[in-house]
Amino acid sequence: MRKDMKQIFRNVTIVLLLLLFGIKLSWAEDVELEKIVVTATRTEESQGETVRKVDVITAKALESSSARDLSEALTKLTSVTISNYGGLGAQKNIGMRGSTTAQVLVMIDGRPINSQRDGKANLSSIPLDNISRVEVIHGPASNLYGSYAMGGTVNIITKSPPKEGQKTELTTSFGTFHTYLEKLLHGARMGKFGYLVTEGYESSEGFRDNSKFNAKDSNVKLEYEVNDSNNLILNSGFYRSRVGTPGTISSPDIDDKQIKLQNYFDFNWNLKPDNLTRITTKIYQNYDRLEFIENTPTFTKDIHTTKVRGLDLQYAKGFSDVYQLICGFNYVINLNDSTTSAKHKYTVLAGYVENQLDLFRNFTINFGARVDEYSNFGTEFNPSAGFVYKFNNDFKLHGLISRSFRAPTFNDLYWPDDGTSRGNPNLKPEKGITEELGIRKRLCKYLETDITYFRSDFNDLIKWEQDSGRTQPKNINSAVMNGVELENNISITDNLNIGLNYTYLKAKDKKTHKYLTYQPKHKLDCSLGYKDLNGFIFEFKGQFTDKRFDNSTNTVKVKRFFVLGLDISKKFKHGLTYFMSIDNLLNKKYQVIRNYPLPGFSLTSGMKLEF
Repeated sequence: MRKDMKQIFRNVTIVLLLLLFGIKLSWAEDVELEKIVVTATRTEESQGETVRKVDVITAKALESSSARDLSEALTKLTSVTISNYGGLGAQKNIGMRGSTTAQVLVMIDGRPINSQRDGKANLSSIPLDNISRVEVIHGPASNLYGSYAMGGTVNIITKSPPKEGQKTELTTSFGTFHTYLEKLLHGARMGKFGYLVTEGYESSEGFRDNSKFNAKDSNVKLEYEVNDSNNLILNSGFYRSRVGTPGTISSPDIDDKQIKLQNYFDFNWNLKPDNLTRITTKIYQNYDRLEFIENTPTFTKDIHTTKVRGLDLQYAKGFSDVYQLICGFNYVINLNDSTTSAKHKYTVLAGYVENQLDLFRNFTINFGARVDEYSNFGTEFNPSAGFVYKFNNDFKLHGLISRSFRAPTFNDLYWPDDGTSRGNPNLKPEKGITEELGIRKRLCKYLETDITYFRSDFNDLIKWEQDSGRTQPKNINSAVMNGVELENNISITDNLNIGLNYTYLKAKDKKTHKYLTYQPKHKLDCSLGYKDLNGFIFEFKGQFTDKRFDNSTNTVKVKRFFVLGLDISKKFKHGLTYFMSIDNLLNKKYQVIRNYPLPGFSLTSGMKLEF
């Protein structure tokens, strides 16, 4: 393993040196303005000035991709793996850089949405029509966000009310397996007050027996601008779904159902006393209720309810052009009420500080730390340090070292002794440390590349194993993940673009030297996109995922697969857009999770009207 790591590091170093000294920059034309991101430091900054690798998916990119849920948009990013259990409405969770799906933090407008039951965030329940952009941090961010942010962080930024006047969007589509999607967006601005309302409905007969699905969601954002530097925002909404749970193909469930109900609110106060100071306050609550209905051999219903109530306070202050301080305070109450694991509660009190120093004109360093005090297992301290050096606007070198952790879930701690399994209230948090080094460079007018090397060491990993005749979680595993993320964007013409994203990952158990489950060694995403001034967009996309292992002993494999897709849209006059999407163009039979087949050839077509 050590020899392989040295070889990987040597190869990455050679590439870095070649890019640093062997290639002259030949592109000097106007470029697209740098995107502004907020997730990397919890305050606004240019994407090119972050010490972390951050990807941004815009609302336009989501619309042109014809994605039906967020997982379809995220899966093409480097190091991202999606645990996909089926078609529309099935459970879909995100992993990054060899992490489990419970080691990636997912937020909406900075509000964490990972379930406190199992630590995961279900991407299929997040409506797309309300998304302004998605910011994805590759690697740890526990120094800013606390638990779960070990493999990466996804922050979904929702749309705001119109700046003036009003706007309405109606979207309808129909697809294979009698799939219907209906969406409504309406917003308006009246002086200092603005509002935005989104409504959605989805239904599908499913491609397997007992996979019928329907869901509805509603979201509202109210905004009041006291003045240019003082505004109030209230977000609220709900999501409700009912889906059949067909189980595995080897042991199918013919009539079991799952009902999910989620609602939330968050209140935000943003204040800018001067040009260098920003104060933000957020109060929020997440409510999550899951009902699992088993009809045979006898009718039973398990109900699991969690509530999360939180308070976030943050102060950001710039001192001239050299130093910026960001500090904050979090208080969170986690509540669980389950027919299986009973009622439980724990609180988290946290404080963090982030320092940014612009030592020279193009050289910036960031360092900071966060302390989390848990009422049920104690204190966690997670520091981080990184740098970014910009040789010019088209050449960036960045590095990072950071600690991270994941707290045990309610299921890990308090699952009742049912004769076959039980929780463990003495569990400790999972812990990790990650180093990364990367560059982003525009090599010429036609090619922009981004390459990052990373290594993560995780310890005290929680694993459920047999103990005294029962399965119980313990802090017994450790793992090392190292790999390379490579992104290439090739602009053949102003209208024609090629994207090539490749991930090399070696994720192994430290003790057994076996590969971690469901971590492909190679993953390649490619796309060919075309767009013109007349509103026509075409994208041909493909993904190759290498074989994976279903068990820790590496004796059961899940086959590698390659799937193709096609997205086409055309915007006509009077705000009308027609779109069509084809998934699994070659009608391949494949699985992401063993014994959970995915749909074959699927076609979706629809229209969007804006006025």
